[in-house]
Amino acid sequence: MSFKLFRRGSARCIGLLSALLTILLCLYYISIGQPNQAPVSETGASTTVLRGSPLNGLTGFSVGGGSSSITHQQHLQKLHVVMASNQKRSPEPKAESPAETMQSQPEEEFSNSKWGDKCYELLQSDTNITASDEHSKFDFQPEWMRSKEYWDRGFEERFEAQKKDKQRPPLKIIVVPHSHNDPGWLKTFTNYFQSDSRQILNLLVTKMQEYTDMTFIWSEISFLQLWWDQAHPTKQRALKRLIDSGRIEITTGGWVMTDEANVHIYPMLDQLIEGHQWLKNNLNVTPRVGWSIDPFGHGSTVPYLLSGANFDGAIIQRIHYAWKQWFARQQSGDFIWKPYWRSRNGGNAGSLLTHNMPFDIYSIKGSCGPHPFICLNFDFRKIPGEYTEYSVKAQFITDDNLESKAQLLLEQYARTASLFPHNVALIPVGDDFRYNKEREVDQQYQNYKKLIDHIMANKRLYNTDIRFGTPSDYFEAIKERMKDHSPSFPSFKGDFFVYSDIFSEGRPAYWSGYFTTRPFYKLLSSELEHQLRAAEILFTLAYNTARQAKRENAIKIYEKNYELIINARRNLGLFQHHDAITGTSKAAVMRDYAMRLFESTQNMVKMQESCLELLIQKGQPRHHGFLLSEFERDNFNKLPRKMPIQMVNGDESTPTVAAGGIGTGAAGGAATAGSVGSFVLYNSLAQKRIEIVTLRVQHPNVKIVNDKGVELSHIQINPVWNITDTYDQGLGTAVSGIGRIRTSTRQYEVMFVAELEPLSLTTFRVQVDEVNFKRNIATIYCEDCTEPAAGVSGQPENTEASPSAVFEAKAKPAGDIQLENPHMRLLFDEKSGFLKTITRKNQKKELLKPMQCNIKFAAYRSAQFHSGAYLFKTDPEQSEAEKEVLEGDAEMRIIITSGPIASDVTVIYGQFLAHTVRIFNTRTHLDAAIYVENDIDFEPPPKNRETELFMRLITNIDNIAQAPLQRDPLKEPAEPGPIPELPVFYSDQNGFQYHERIKVPAIGIEGNYFPITSGAFIQDSRLRLTLLTTHAQGAASYEPGQLEVMLDRRTLYDDYRGMGEGVVDSRLTRHKFWLLVEDMPGGQHVVQPPSYKVLSQQAQHLANALRYPPNLYFVSSLEQQELALLPLVKLLPKGALPCDVHLTTLRTLSDPELQLFPSASALLVLHRQGFDCSVSAGRELGLEAVCPLSSKGLGNIQLGRLTLHTIEATSLTGTEQKPSKDGYHIRSLAEISLEPMELRTLNLTFRTEV
Repeated sequence: MSFKLFRRGSARCIGLLSALLTILLCLYYISIGQPNQAPVSETGASTTVLRGSPLNGLTGFSVGGGSSSITHQQHLQKLHVVMASNQKRSPEPKAESPAETMQSQPEEEFSNSKWGDKCYELLQSDTNITASDEHSKFDFQPEWMRSKEYWDRGFEERFEAQKKDKQRPPLKIIVVPHSHNDPGWLKTFTNYFQSDSRQILNLLVTKMQEYTDMTFIWSEISFLQLWWDQAHPTKQRALKRLIDSGRIEITTGGWVMTDEANVHIYPMLDQLIEGHQWLKNNLNVTPRVGWSIDPFGHGSTVPYLLSGANFDGAIIQRIHYAWKQWFARQQSGDFIWKPYWRSRNGGNAGSLLTHNMPFDIYSIKGSCGPHPFICLNFDFRKIPGEYTEYSVKAQFITDDNLESKAQLLLEQYARTASLFPHNVALIPVGDDFRYNKEREVDQQYQNYKKLIDHIMANKRLYNTDIRFGTPSDYFEAIKERMKDHSPSFPSFKGDFFVYSDIFSEGRPAYWSGYFTTRPFYKLLSSELEHQLRAAEILFTLAYNTARQAKRENAIKIYEKNYELIINARRNLGLFQHHDAITGTSKAAVMRDYAMRLFESTQNMVKMQESCLELLIQKGQPRHHGFLLSEFERDNFNKLPRKMPIQMVNGDESTPTVAAGGIGTGAAGGAATAGSVGSFVLYNSLAQKRIEIVTLRVQHPNVKIVNDKGVELSHIQINPVWNITDTYDQGLGTAVSGIGRIRTSTRQYEVMFVAELEPLSLTTFRVQVDEVNFKRNIATIYCEDCTEPAAGVSGQPENTEASPSAVFEAKAKPAGDIQLENPHMRLLFDEKSGFLKTITRKNQKKELLKPMQCNIKFAAYRSAQFHSGAYLFKTDPEQSEAEKEVLEGDAEMRIIITSGPIASDVTVIYGQFLAHTVRIFNTRTHLDAAIYVENDIDFEPPPKNRETELFMRLITNIDNIAQAPLQRDPLKEPAEPGPIPELPVFYSDQNGFQYHERIKVPAIGIEGNYFPITSGAFIQDSRLRLTLLTTHAQGAASYEPGQLEVMLDRRTLYDDYRGMGEGVVDSRLTRHKFWLLVEDMPGGQHVVQPPSYKVLSQQAQHLANALRYPPNLYFVSSLEQQELALLPLVKLLPKGALPCDVHLTTLRTLSDPELQLFPSASALLVLHRQGFDCSVSAGRELGLEAVCPLSSKGLGNIQLGRLTLHTIEATSLTGTEQKPSKDGYHIRSLAEISLEPMELRTLNLTFRTEV
């Protein structure tokens, strides 16, 4: 319905015009003799065609060409399996010319002229301050380090001069009472609420009615929601009045004050939406100012999100002490924080006015002025039984000391304001969990009130305006005072990692440990993020489908279960708190978070099952409970376990395996001929994808049939390994000390290539294959890893009779190990089993020059008491910073698996490490990538104490920065010495953007470690090496050609940052990576302005696939007979979103009146992930077959069979309409234009009836 208007008049005109334009363009290109594939970029220059250009349509799927094998194998011919079935149904047979596309696709009229080129170059934004440039010039060991006060004679002289300056505006002070409430740290979230936060909020609403000019701010909506649900209606009304009058300001309004280093963009935005939606529904308020005072370092994603939510400004606190001094010296502590990339229209989208608190910390001692020992006098909390540095020092204000105290305090305030050109100071009065006692509220308010009243009564004497206020008052005041200045505020790009404060002995303390601390919990968070996102999208589609089809029972079930989604959003949001995902809470508190994550993960998997069941049944859905996840999750402590699929014969319901029956005879003595099992794969991404899927089965003699009933030709049967303890009696034979690894005789792994439509549910079947399964069985090379036949050992001729003849185990050949596919050859060291070199092949399949790519595992020794949950510091007592972690391990095994579609090398070092490197032979873009998996288990302490384990890639990529000399010529004479070679790498931030990181030699490794959430890359003029990961960790490039990621840390001692314990609760953790080597465009020249570096299209595609893998659900064997399932359900029936547009979420909004029930509206959040067209892994391995690039925009998007009532452009958190370039009300999603890197939110309201 919503498209009709558009079609009647304007579309024909648009159609004719676009046809005319196409003809003119063709004539123009013919006249200048250029192929029309090279689009003109914004800069005007012609950009190079993407390597996998449309002309190469299907070369990625071509027949023959190479193998994924070990060179020692005799049967190479079986590896050239043609992907025939996939080729037949590939929906992009060839790239069509523009004219053909117009005829063949009636939706072409929805092409969006504002979308821009399909290939583009991102440029860096233009700013006064660039973080990395300034940071590299800092003095990191200034003279004032011991005193921790940067205020020196220079600052004092400037302050005195300002006092005499008649032009300078008068001093204005805004005093902001606040209480910083951590939703979990030393106590759990619930314990903090019961012991402190509830009392603080109760006191506020009662006391602020008595103290009529007192103001306050509140940030953590997680606590506010708990309080609200339990508060008496009179208290609720009192709070609402205080907020409406502006005396209590809600700052940021996220569920928590999010960490900024480890959090992925999805949960970071989701917790902000959750908080803002709660505030809108309950208090009808939308926050306008950010307050982020405790995260350990600040990134540039939060300002981007707040800017998108229409904020006026934000306040930050914890940045490097050298930055604090620099901003103070430059008087630039208020700045416009801009995104690193330049907006196409040159606008200020994503920019935010930011205020840096000029001093050390947000406590009263650390924030009233440059001298903490004076500020201590003005913390008036004195509670009987509490003995603290302030309760000893503070003196209450009396008539006798009023004048001297007011003078003393004003001198501090005036010095603070002297650090800004506008002479306004924002003074926070509070600390962690303050104002939790009635006595303190009285003490702080009454004493400050006396001081404020005295100063205001003597305004002519002091020439000062001072009052209680909020951050909004501050931003209003400074904008007013700076409006005539040009430019009013300096602009800034970059971020504030790594944060550093100062050790008591006067040395820098870098907060780079928490990037990696407790990886097990960081992985739990990304697991819930994946399952929640998958469930949100399915729920929105299934619930509205049920509504439009008037399925009353289904609607009831969804309305009842919607509360589980709310709880999952809140549990995930809670964990994004800056003491949770960082791993910096006490062990018991971390367990409490983990239980919440685990419970919500279970619920979201169940939610997906019930939504899938509605969407996948033919006709009226009659059955429930027939889908089961392939994973079994026992408890949060353990990794999820893959279950085998149950195959049933016509009348049998539970298949049984005869003991010892496996492998007898050719069929592997397994499943009966008619056995069959079904499973559903759910692709939650809005693009088509080709995935390697692994499925557990109970018999090796199987084949996989796709949704069209075609048997898949790309399939491989791998062993499942049983690792038994040395003292176990393994499967009937005594196991010697070394023979701990066996191929299972009860389970097998089927690996196959699945082609999945965008946002789809695809049903596959597993069937018995008596004939051909043998050719799909992998060959394994290992010593003593299969059950020896009775009485015979080591005689391969006799394998037919042995119980494990399913897999032929060969001895590992002597010499280095080699894996090869049509795209590359990998070489592994024969002794250590680790990767040594990658040799890529050109288009003629000839080997190119080998590229060094050593994988090395080692660890830094932690400095005791200086390295802990927060901080990372190597032990200065040791001559070597690194230590070997694998050398003493006698129990080292190498296992090689080789088969038709994948080959891998696994190295096992005792319990400590299992490391696998795998390559594929699928004739798709996956063949260019290398899959790496590490299972790491530190075992119980005291093993591996003071160990900071990393995986390092050592390459010959020459990633040296073209950097000027990093020294100040005024301070020291330039020596004719060599220019230092400074490695540069690019680290992602929150899975949203990339930052360039150049090594700063003046600080150690700890200050050159940066957070990554989804990936990092290094490059030179020829090659780029990209490492993609599943969860947050620290990364560095400390030497040229090296890229390393921290995997796990164990420090026995506390690092004196408040947590009070070491980190010893490590668990077995599985780390997954993709490694990609790509070609850089030839003939690079320096671009002015410089370009903004991002991933290639393929790397971005792999990163999304790694973060959001397809979910696999078994169809329960008991119900298979009467079930009628659709073989393929396309939830985007009119086609995928463009390649670079990621469906961040489709999130049902709660009903504003009944908040535990869903409404008919949902927020659609789209992210146009910028990518670099010029970088690619090779033309025939491009993504053309999966995701052809287009410049026509979003196109005609259809969500399932749903009809839309309205589409509204909103702010990022969906709380208010945002007049966008596309207008308020949008007739069709095709009208929406997104710039590269842009994040947009739309409110979709679905029709109630069809």
